[in-house]
Amino acid sequence: MKTSKNVIEKTRKKTENNINQGDCVYLKNQEELFQVLGIDNAYEKCWVREWPLNPNGSPVFEISIKQVSSNQ
Repeated sequence: MKTSKNVIEKTRKKTENNINQGDCVYLKNQEELFQVLGIDNAYEKCWVREWPLNPNGSPVFEISIKQVSSNQ
């Protein structure tokens, strides 16, 4: 029987930029600040929205983790 340990370990792996849900980050080639809403390490994707929030809400979109740089 195959073990799922390798799959679990892969999804727990930290992102290359050490980005966590709730962090404020910059996207490559942009000066605006964005907030990370979710991270999928297995597919190297994350969901972000512009920060601070617009009065009518800020659209959420998916982007590659490789396109995100830490705010630190």
